[in-house]
Amino acid sequence: MTPVTLDDVLAPEYLANLGTQSDTSLSDMAEAGRALETEVSYLRRLAQGRIDILVAEQDRRSTGGSIGDLIAALPKILAGNETRPPATTARVPVQLAPEGNLKWHDGLEALVSDDTLANLPVLSDTDLAAALSRLREFEGELSGTRRKLHGVIDALELELATRQQAAPS
Repeated sequence: MTPVTLDDVLAPEYLANLGTQSDTSLSDMAEAGRALETEVSYLRRLAQGRIDILVAEQDRRSTGGSIGDLIAALPKILAGNETRPPATTARVPVQLAPEGNLKWHDGLEALVSDDTLANLPVLSDTDLAAALSRLREFEGELSGTRRKLHGVIDALELELATRQQAAPS
């Protein structure tokens, strides 16, 4: 089976003619969407963690703290304070560790694996602000893509559930 790309799954024709697809094909399509959603979510979490660290670095600089203060605060920074969605609406990924093959059109995925964090002590305020801006932009793109993937997955799962409900017992 040919690997399905993010562009494939998000293209309008991916959901065209669902009624003519076999159950197996629909299940495969949904699984491909879920795998891509796991990768996008993983990149998004990495971006969010980096954003939190860069914001903490800006705060550290403005208050005159040391790099040691930042390092000591990392567990709290990375634990985050965002609330989780209720269990009834949360999506639990089947695959917790993505393959890591997802490439972004503009190469922004490199933002979550570059050497910015290693170079924080020597990064200028301007470069720090620019990195933070790029990461926020990337996180926004990832969030939008993730929402689109959820729409595709929901449509496929709805079609499968409708078929199962209509099937004779």
